[in-house]
Formats: sequence, structure tokens, C-alpha cells
Amino acid sequence: MEPFEFYLKKELVKRISPNKFRARFLLKDVEDRLNFLKQIDIIKFPKIYLEILYDIIRDYCDAILFIDGYKSFSHEASISYLLKKGFDFITIGRLDSFRHKRNGSKYYGEPIFVEDAKSLSELYLKIESRLNNILKDKLK
Repeated sequence: MEPFEFYLKKELVKRISPNKFRARFLLKDVEDRLNFLKQIDIIKFPKIYLEILYDIIRDYCDAILFIDGYKSFSHEASISYLLKKGFDFITIGRLDSFRHKRNGSKYYGEPIFVEDAKSLSELYLKIESRLNNILKDKLK
């Protein structure tokens, strides 16, 4: 995972005016996806569960970016930006590994196992309040 500035230089992220409206819209998507996720059996549908949960985390990242005046065209850049918010390299590395799993499944037919979905769920539960706190502070 490259530092966020790498993605700026490669024009995979662009500077925009801070956009709280767009951030709130993404948070509404997060809420809707979380409600839908509660209906999905992680044992029967680990692929769908992981993909939706990954999208939830990505929406959080993009909401933070919009508030700070950025638009990302890269999942990697969105995840990398969390380093600027004090997230550690281990957490970022784990999120990036789930990005790889999700992409492998979605685009190349690689399997997602129940353990993968559960592992992402555990990680999400560890970072959820932190993501919410970042956004809460910024949306005041």
C-alpha cells in the first residue's frame, strides 16, 4: 500500500471542495447496507456478506475523503487515507488484503470462505466506532 500522496501524484485522487452533503449521502448508504447485511446469513452467503461489508468500509473512507476535500478513483487510495487519520499499518494492510479478496472474488471467480467474511466482520467491529467518530467530528 502506497502513501496517500502517491495516489494524488498519479491523479487517482483529486482535490475538490469539501462536500459534507456527499459524505452524508454515503453514510446513508452505509446505514442501508448495514441494515441489509443483518438479513444475510454469513454461513450461506460469505461472498455477498464480505462484498457488502467491504463496500460499507469503502463508503466510510470515501465520506472522510469528501469531507476533507478529496475524491478518490481508487479503492487503494481510499484505504490509504486512513493512515492520515491515525490508523496503524497492520489495520490498513488487513483492509488491503480484503480489497484483494473482494476483487479476486468479484472479477476472477476466486472463492470467499466463511472465515474470510467473519474475519472482515471482526475487523469492522474494531474500527467502526473510530470511523464514526472521525465523521461525527467533521460533520458538526
